Amino acid sequence: MKAENIQSNTSAPFLAGRAFGTFHKEQASTITARLVEDAKKIHTAQDLKDYCNGYKESLGGTGADAMTSMVRCILKVATGLDAKMCDYHKVKTPAQGQKVVKDKMAKGANGIDSLAKALRIPSAGKAEGDGESDAEPTANDAKNLADLWSTFMGEALKNGHTKDDIAAFIATINLAS
Repeated sequence: MKAENIQSNTSAPFLAGRAFGTFHKEQASTITARLVEDAKKIHTAQDLKDYCNGYKESLGGTGADAMTSMVRCILKVATGLDAKMCDYHKVKTPAQGQKVVKDKMAKGANGIDSLAKALRIPSAGKAEGDGESDAEPTANDAKNLADLWSTFMGEALKNGHTKDDIAAFIATINLAS
C-alpha cells in the first residue's frame, strides 16, 4: 500500500466537517443571493413588513426574531426603504442598494448574519423595527422603560401570546450579551 492512499480514521471526521463547512458556505451564498433577488420585488415599506412577517412565520420557534431582524436589515439597504441606512451607504435607488449588498457579499459577507453585520450602521447595534431607524436613541431621546414594556406586552398579547409564553421567553433572555 502506498502511503498517500492511507487515510487514518481520525482524519475522516475532520474531512467530513470540512466538506460540511464548504456546503454551509455555499448554501449561505445561495440564500443571500436569493434575498437580493427577492428585494427586487419589494417596493414599499408594507411589502418589506409583509415579506419579513412571512419569513418569520415560516421559521417559527427559537431564533425567528433574530433571523427576521437580520433579513430586515439586509432588505432595508437592498430595497432603499430605510432613509438612515441608505444615507449611511449612500444609496439613492434600490439598484444601488442591491449593488452595496452584492459588494459586501463579494467581500466575504455571505451568510445572513455576516451580511447584516456588514450592513449595519456601526453605532446601530441590532437592526430591529419595521421601517424605523437602526440608530439607538441618546439618553435624552430614550423612551421610558415602563412605556416600552407596556407596548411590548400589548403587542405580544395582541399577537396571541399568553403571559406564560412571555414569562418563558423572558427566562431565556441573556442580558449580559
